[in-house]
Amino acid sequence: MDGWEASESILEVGGKPYTRQELLAYWISEREKIRLKKEAGDRKPWSDDPVFQNTYFTNVHREDDRVTRWIRENYTLALYGGKYEYSMVVARIFNRPSTLEYLKLDLVPFNLSRIYERLDQWRIHRNTTWGNAYVITTNGVPMEKLLYCLELIGKVYDMEFKYGDCRTTWDFLQKVNGLGSFLSAQVVADLKNTEGHPLFVASDKETFSAPGPGSLRGLAWFFETKVRPGDYQFLIQEAKSILGWEGDMQDLQNCFCEYDKYCRVAYGTGRSKRRYAGAV
Repeated sequence: MDGWEASESILEVGGKPYTRQELLAYWISEREKIRLKKEAGDRKPWSDDPVFQNTYFTNVHREDDRVTRWIRENYTLALYGGKYEYSMVVARIFNRPSTLEYLKLDLVPFNLSRIYERLDQWRIHRNTTWGNAYVITTNGVPMEKLLYCLELIGKVYDMEFKYGDCRTTWDFLQKVNGLGSFLSAQVVADLKNTEGHPLFVASDKETFSAPGPGSLRGLAWFFETKVRPGDYQFLIQEAKSILGWEGDMQDLQNCFCEYDKYCRVAYGTGRSKRRYAGAV
């Protein structure tokens, strides 16, 4: 992978020129300022940037996200004990606090028919089942999405977890057909950020990350070149050095995903599926 260099081409925000690397640093700084203003109770708009005013972005630090905070407070080691890993897979597949609260006390012991019936009643009453942060599909299998996901989490329920570090746990989770690289990495992030869980003290807690489609596109914006999954580990380390990033690498991976969204909206090459009322 010799020869990779940061692009010097210029993008503009509000008439101000940025290199592609400066633009990611701007996104990180502006998104964190918005969080702090919002949490301080400041009135909108929290940014003068129209893209931030109208587009939903996750936080710079994943643990600051609303759904993640809810999961930490409600899906706990104390509640699920030895089935905590399973509960985190459930949490990220549905990824919606109202659904997760509804299911909270029905998850252990796992009974597919009971959970299916509960969620079928949930749908009948016009409740939304799925969060919209992650794209959950049947991976091409011709069957109902809900049944597919319940069969998947049933397989996780029966797994016996053995821990080394974040990467080996990520590899282990992907043995379940349907838990791909991205979703498995999200579950690893939940486990490693749960105090009392073995991964909370994993040797690669701060350095582990795995690519998703958005972060690969973000790296392509950053380096102005096509990025394949096999390029990811080298390029995310190059980006870390360029940015002077000192935090969790999964947070940086997430920032690249959101940076891709920012660039697509700002420069008219795509759109965000989630709008945001950040102006009024």
